[in-house]
Amino acid sequence: MSRILFFLCLLSTLSLHAQQLDHALIDELKYHVNYLADDSLEGRATASKGEKMASDYLSRMFKESGLSPYQGVSYLQPFNYIEGRLVGKNTALTINGNALTLDKDFYPLAYSASGKAKGNCMNVGFGISAPELKYDDYRKKINYAGNIFLLNISTPSGTNPHGAFGNYLELRPRIEKAIAMGATAVLLYAEEDSITAPEQLLNKNIYPVSVPVLFLKTPIWHELKPAKTFTAALTAEVTPIEKTGNNVVAWMDNKATTTVLLGAHYDHLGWGHEGSLYRGEKAIHNGADDNASGVALIVELAEELKKSSLKNNNYLFVAFSGEEMGLFGSKKFVEQIGADAKKINYMLNYDMVGRLNPNEKNLQVNGFGTSPAWNVLKQIPTDSIRIKTSDSGIGPSDHTSFYLKDIPVLHFFTGAHEDYHKPSDDAEFVNYAGIASILNLSYALIDSLDDAGKIQFTTVAADTNQPAPKFTVTLGVIPDYMFSDGGMRIDGVTDGKPASKAGMKKGDVVIQMGAHKVSDMTTYMQALSKLKKGDTATVIALREGKEMEFTVVF
Repeated sequence: MSRILFFLCLLSTLSLHAQQLDHALIDELKYHVNYLADDSLEGRATASKGEKMASDYLSRMFKESGLSPYQGVSYLQPFNYIEGRLVGKNTALTINGNALTLDKDFYPLAYSASGKAKGNCMNVGFGISAPELKYDDYRKKINYAGNIFLLNISTPSGTNPHGAFGNYLELRPRIEKAIAMGATAVLLYAEEDSITAPEQLLNKNIYPVSVPVLFLKTPIWHELKPAKTFTAALTAEVTPIEKTGNNVVAWMDNKATTTVLLGAHYDHLGWGHEGSLYRGEKAIHNGADDNASGVALIVELAEELKKSSLKNNNYLFVAFSGEEMGLFGSKKFVEQIGADAKKINYMLNYDMVGRLNPNEKNLQVNGFGTSPAWNVLKQIPTDSIRIKTSDSGIGPSDHTSFYLKDIPVLHFFTGAHEDYHKPSDDAEFVNYAGIASILNLSYALIDSLDDAGKIQFTTVAADTNQPAPKFTVTLGVIPDYMFSDGGMRIDGVTDGKPASKAGMKKGDVVIQMGAHKVSDMTTYMQALSKLKKGDTATVIALREGKEMEFTVVF
């Protein structure tokens, strides 16, 4: 046999072996996703039976790969959190001797303290001190302390966020001002039925103020108002609902001075708690792409790195829980490891990597500006993947918790889709070959940095200089975060929401909302922040290249 023929045969054999390995990898990825996204896990909500099933499975997978528990005998790292608040049966309110009915006449807010108060009520108007507007509800030279304050939830310019007192609409700062003036409790009220009552927010983890805070519903306030003077006795019983979630943490100790952390969250929305974009009957949200896909990737990456010769870093593999509730698991992780966070060289986060479009192959990589070392991505073969980068280290996923500790981060993301946060995010729609390609890219990245030592961290200016816009309304669409041709392309429309009602469709490219031009995601969010509930705006969008106008009611 000639030498040329020998090498051709050898290359053919190696190529066939690589294909077999790829098929084996794809089969493993498919197995993990199908297990984690099975109905039996009921959506893997934090602190649920499904979370336990998933954490047991991941612990077993890491053990089979030869990884050890981190800082203990268990792969589980428990963390406590407050899921919300519970109003107790002893909550009561009497005004001028009249006992009011909980929920029918009044309710406590989630940030109310538990406690009792009794005495005279003092009406402090809107409870606003605005020296720049030459307005002060506390201008009287009297002793305010020791009274229960009555506080109007509106402002002198009404509830218009663009009015003169728009910056004073938030209730909590006014309540804290009342407490500073000596209020023993605060009773909120609205003069008109048209004014939206404050949300109770019992499902939120909100830090309480130091006194009871109750809202008087408008009908009962109208009954009480003619009395002009008031005495009240009240008891507020608002207790935290404490739960325990578990991160799954596995350790590959190479006796190195630095550690690379590979992370992905494994929790999802369960039966569709807050965050679901589904409007039908109660249903399991399996979260195959969000984020069984990312977890499957790190499980298989752990096995590849265990077999590799890359020993200049230790490796930590963390499957976070509590991400969907506000990055609870990753926040607690960086708190609990304390000084060891300084040993983390960099963090790679995989959140929704299961929908790589087989034609476009666009992969969003966020955090590119957090280290100059990430420039190496430009030299790595990508299996035809087209990488789109953004510099920011802050985003709605677990890498944020590490960036805020001055750790370089990258977040890998294949884009949103119509099944996002819906029961239809199932395993059958996942692109497993795409996950395998991202895994191979990740391995090559880790390999290329193996001799680099501790890489440099860079703060991204936009993360500190540009405050995130606040919105009170939603268009009800899923943006295409990969789109960069001008405007905001819609990747999905939620039934019953403003865009759907206005006739907007998937693929429409929003270029203007009201008076505000939209050129990208940032300007889209800025435009959205200028709108409020009840507003009507003309939205201009491109549909197949033609401009169309939609009347959207928020």
